[in-house]
Amino acid sequence: MTMWSKFRGSRLFYMILAVLAAVICWLYVDLARQPDARVTISNIPVTYAGEEQLNEMGLLILDENPTISIRVEGPRSVITRLNRENITITVSTAGITEAGVYSLECSINLPGSVTSATSNPVAITSRSATEVDVTVVEMVSNTVPIRAEFTGTLAENRFYDEDSFVLEQTELEIRGEESEVNQVSYAKVELSEMNLTDTWTGRLPVVLCDAQGNELDTENLLLETDMISVAFYVECYKEVPLTVTLLSGGGASSENADYTIDPPTITVTGQEAVLEDLTEVSLGTIDLSQVITTEQFEFDIVLPDQVSSRDGVTSATVTVSVTGLETRMIETSNIQLLNAPEGYHYQYDSLTVRVRGRTEDFDMLLTDDIQVTADLSGVNIEAGSTVTVPVEVEIVGISELGVLGSYTLPITVTAAEEEPSTTVTAEGA
Repeated sequence: MTMWSKFRGSRLFYMILAVLAAVICWLYVDLARQPDARVTISNIPVTYAGEEQLNEMGLLILDENPTISIRVEGPRSVITRLNRENITITVSTAGITEAGVYSLECSINLPGSVTSATSNPVAITSRSATEVDVTVVEMVSNTVPIRAEFTGTLAENRFYDEDSFVLEQTELEIRGEESEVNQVSYAKVELSEMNLTDTWTGRLPVVLCDAQGNELDTENLLLETDMISVAFYVECYKEVPLTVTLLSGGGASSENADYTIDPPTITVTGQEAVLEDLTEVSLGTIDLSQVITTEQFEFDIVLPDQVSSRDGVTSATVTVSVTGLETRMIETSNIQLLNAPEGYHYQYDSLTVRVRGRTEDFDMLLTDDIQVTADLSGVNIEAGSTVTVPVEVEIVGISELGVLGSYTLPITVTAAEEEPSTTVTAEGA
């Protein structure tokens, strides 16, 4: 007799068969017959059907967040699928037309995947309540301002001001029970981005606040919107020097002149791309022929487009001094009239001008080297009158010397037949 034949005929073999048969029977009962199980599901939230219609009538449900617990019975494999998220309990507000307290019947709805899962239905054996009390009040509305707050951080050399926020809207309409609406002082949006380098755009949630700035619960309030579009403009600032250009004149060049600018620099603001190439701000030019020893000049600061002064500085004072040169008053009679009308005689005196330069250059200067030219074109010439005309003064042949200031020449006009005893006549007249 083989080993297998001996084992099959032993008592142990029949005991093992009995255990296997019991397990199979248990599985059959548990899986095929699915015996009933009982489960309690607690704190299922109640929702309201028809709430929007109430709002359209100017009524509002004061939501106290009611919940109901239920006990269900059915096949264990089906019951285990139920939870408070897939069970809905609703109450209908149809028929309510005015404020008051109402007791409304609850309707419990199980998910379709549970009710259609087996021919042995799931039953609701008990519930904590069949009705809930609903308080309906009249709504009031109010419009509050929207404020923007920045609670984040900016990158280096960036800044913002009160005009940096641009909001999609600046006011918000809220509706609700009067006592709750009256608590709202303003609405706010808060931007908390960190290390901002450039303009930020996006949508931010709206938060309601009381007069002390405390955030309020909005559960029982209806908001016109709970998100608004916001742009937050971040600008750069940069300190750049102010400069001026000195034009040679009056015998002086930039080598003979010193200048200071007050203020020496200006802090400007603008977008990063605009400021990147801005290395200085030029005030303009100064003709050194207008500087005798020390002069002050006022300049308006003109900034490029899309650049502004951060500290409000709009002008600067330039002080220019010329040193190391000699100044002399020299009289000259080398005067020439241009475009003088014929038929007249023109009488004028010699002219004294201020000349500046190095001492060694004056040693070479002759009186006739100073040429004065008066242009009479456009001047109203009448016999018996005296006209004063601007003149140009030039030093011929000695470029190192220069004339300071500007000059005019009084000229007395007489008719040709009334020639005075002492007359200087214009060339070609």
